[in-house]
Amino acid sequence: MRYLSKDERREEILQAAMRVALAEGLAAMTVRRIATEAGVATGQVHHHFASGGELKSLAFVRLIRTLLDADIVAENANWRERLHGMLGSDDGGFEPYIRLWREAQILASRDPEIKSAYILTMEMWHQETVAIIQGGADAKEFTLTDRAENIAWRLIGLVCGLDGIYVLNMAEMDNAAFNKHLDKLITLELF
Repeated sequence: MRYLSKDERREEILQAAMRVALAEGLAAMTVRRIATEAGVATGQVHHHFASGGELKSLAFVRLIRTLLDADIVAENANWRERLHGMLGSDDGGFEPYIRLWREAQILASRDPEIKSAYILTMEMWHQETVAIIQGGADAKEFTLTDRAENIAWRLIGLVCGLDGIYVLNMAEMDNAAFNKHLDKLITLELF
């Protein structure tokens, strides 16, 4: 084991937790599993993090921040395309992140640390969505009939509901239907 500063070792363990989360989900994120992935003793994990729950929550929030910061649409995309990308990308590479977010939603009802992390990520998503809506309004591409914050919550609510139906693999809710419904609400809210 090479010498790392305290911050470097902490970051190495956090990165290992993130890899486990993406590959195997939140439920697989035991201290032992993360320590194995990081190549450290379990005592090192406990030394750098107050609890396994803290580490799991930090890893989850960092992964969702990565998802929200991803370049989903082209740099020259219009505001509608940016909004659609923030709310529902067809990029299959993001599926591990979406699965993780779904798992966190379920775990939030019985794990207070995951609940706090899940709420934080929803607020982060909301802030990013509001920024896009406001940017589109400032560019005169969107017409605001309500506060951007309220429109963002309605759009996020629709996406969460559609996703809940989508995971059931119902024939009526494939990618095309998801996009059609999302586009319809964007049009109703902003055009």
